[in-house]
Amino acid sequence: MGGITTVLLDVGGILLLPSADVMRAAIGHSGIEPTDEQLRRAHYAATAATDAKTGTDEDVYRRAFAASCGVPAEFEAAVCELFTQSFTGHTWQRVAPGAKAGIERLLAEGFRVGIVSNSVGTVARMLATAGVCQVGAGPYAPVEVIIDSAIVGARKPDPRIFGFALTEMGVDASETAYLGDTARADVDGARLAGLRPIHFDPYGDCPDLAGDHEHLDRFDRLADLLRS
Repeated sequence: MGGITTVLLDVGGILLLPSADVMRAAIGHSGIEPTDEQLRRAHYAATAATDAKTGTDEDVYRRAFAASCGVPAEFEAAVCELFTQSFTGHTWQRVAPGAKAGIERLLAEGFRVGIVSNSVGTVARMLATAGVCQVGAGPYAPVEVIIDSAIVGARKPDPRIFGFALTEMGVDASETAYLGDTARADVDGARLAGLRPIHFDPYGDCPDLAGDHEHLDRFDRLADLLRS
């Protein structure tokens, strides 16, 4: 396994995506009816735009999301205002393609799995409601820990948030990989914590220089990457 025994996963963009109904309702104000794939594409484009600004500016995310869906400039402000009204930490309800299969393959390959997410205190409930995973035995994929930033009091890229998972699981940073969809919060944070950072970037949007960090375009290929 190349020294990696444990995989920690982000939630947004890896396991869950923004609710298609919420995002489609806001974008519909401009007369556009985006497909589910266009909405998925827009999330990663908007995340990359936010990374390029070296911050977590939600307005950048919203404007880039709208632009990716083809919202005309004259409707951008109105659509972004609707995003502001409806987009919250509870909006992440759509199961990302390959989420369940990705976790199940990691477990089948013998990796230990945990979750580390910036959230609002409800990430464990959202994952269970979506039928993705829970801590320990249950009807869905069993993970060992779910760390929610609102509960532990530290948010990525603060490296302390990863420490909660490492301590609870009893593993070292050097044997742990972290998969997230942002360069700034996920890659930078995991790197600061001493983990092996892997950027989930399915459309090749990452604004960083080539070779700065590892990339992955399909979750179900993570085990192969960790072995290579």
